[in-house]
Formats: sequence, structure tokens, C-alpha cells
Amino acid sequence: MTSPRRSPYRGILILASGIVLAALLAMHSLVPTTRGLALIVDTLLPWSWVLIALLLLVALFRLSLLSIAGVLIPAIVWASMFWPFLRPSSEPADPDLTVATQNVGARLPQPSATALSIIEQEPQIVTIQEIESLSGQIIQEQMSTHYEHAQVQGSVGVWSDWPMSGAEEIDLGLTWTRAFATTISTDQGDVRFYAVHLPSVRPGQEALRNAALTTLADRVENDPAERVIVAGDFNTASTDRYFSRLTDDLTDSRRATGGGFGFTWPSEFPLTRLDHSLSRGLEPVGDEVQEGGTSDHRALFASYDY
Repeated sequence: MTSPRRSPYRGILILASGIVLAALLAMHSLVPTTRGLALIVDTLLPWSWVLIALLLLVALFRLSLLSIAGVLIPAIVWASMFWPFLRPSSEPADPDLTVATQNVGARLPQPSATALSIIEQEPQIVTIQEIESLSGQIIQEQMSTHYEHAQVQGSVGVWSDWPMSGAEEIDLGLTWTRAFATTISTDQGDVRFYAVHLPSVRPGQEALRNAALTTLADRVENDPAERVIVAGDFNTASTDRYFSRLTDDLTDSRRATGGGFGFTWPSEFPLTRLDHSLSRGLEPVGDEVQEGGTSDHRALFASYDY
């Protein structure tokens, strides 16, 4: 008695699903921006591996050339897109410069613990966002006790081992200051440093954030400084299509050094990377995300060589 012939339809369905998923990954920039759909898709792109894993699980019940191809096609596309992030990283032995950034939140419990968790890592430059509240004032006092030089404008502050000068506010279209640029005179020359906290974003409410990204990108592109660092809370995922407005001219520290996606928000279980350190004229040699203090954002430490 012959065994019943297995239907090829499941393999065809897996193949078709894999092709659709691969197309979505490769052409995600074509997803319409209506009602925040593009924002959701772009932000969740790194997590599309979950869909590939589900395809693999289904394929295991019906192994065939079609089902294998249905898993391999999106897996190859996904890996080619995210390999710069996923390649192994090495910890820099003695970087010339380390920058720390963290959004500490307006109502932060135990603010001193958050400030000390940054200070203990001994970065030469620190920028902190949302410091206009009482907890933010406590953090300012802690940072100013440790660092000799400080500049605060609006809800954003910068602390440095080196002198700072030429502070200029950057108008992001908000009613209060959330970004400014300053020149830091390091031991090996000046670095133009941009401390930023871009407008918050929600699905369907990206216009203000997008306009701020354009303003910031234009400002940095026209900055004649040889060495530039832009750090802070961008409220923009690394995979957001609008993030290229900055990365066309600047190098993303995580993409340059690898070691994973480096998600920073929310702190308890990070799902996306909203905090970044970008540069021009410096070589990124390290990027580390640390869970410290009580903020809903993890702290980012980016290291550079001249």
C-alpha cells in the first residue's frame, strides 16, 4: 500500500510568505506614512527576525526545497541589512574621547543614582536631557560637582573635562530649548558638540520630529568644524527612514562598531534605539549601552579616536 502523497501547497505558501517578507524588508521605505504606518514598520524592522523564526518553525513541519527557500530568502535579506550592527565588536583599550548621553526623564526617582552611574564610567563629555525638573536639578548639581565645565540651555545640559565656548541654541520648532551646539576645546583640538533632544513622536504625529531632523541635519551639514559630534535623544530609531537625513553626513557609532542593535528604550526591556551618538572627523571605536540609574532610557557611551 502506497503512502499518501504530501501536498506541495504548504511549501508554496511558506515560499510566498518569505518572498513577501523579504520584499517588505528590502523596500520598507515604500510603505506609506499614512497614520504612522511607516513609523511603526521602520521602528520594528530589527524585530522582523521573529517572523522569520515563525516561518522556520512552520517549515520544519513540511521540509522541502520550497519551504527552505521561503525561510532563506528573508533571512539573507535581513542579515544583509543588519550585518553592520550584528558583527562582533571589540572594547577599545584606551580611546581618546568618550561621550555619554542619557535622557533622565522629567520625574526621575533617585536622580543621584542615575548621575553617579554615568560619572563612575568617567566619560570626558556628558549630555543629559530633560533636566528642567527637580530631579534634573539634583542631577545638574551632581554633574557639576564632578565636571569642571558645564553649559545648560533649556532642558539640555553638557558637562565636560575641557572648556566650552560659543554655545548656540538650535531652534527645533518648540517653545523651549531642547538643542544647542558648543565648541569643546579638547587636548587634541576643538570638537563642535551638538546636544540634542528632538521632539517626541507618535504614530501619525511625526511632522514636528521630521522637521526638527531636517533643521538639525542642515545645521550640521553647514557647520565648517572639522570634528563634530551630535549626541542625545533623537526620538528616532536607527532604522527610521528619516534618520538618513543625519547619517548621510555623520557616522553612527553603533553601526560603525557593531555589537548588536544597542537598544536604549524602554530601559527595562529595550525595544528600539532612540539615543545616538553621531560624528564627523572622528573614528568611532566603541559603543556601549548600560542599564544604570532609574531612567526609562538606558545610557549610551560612545568612544572615539582622533
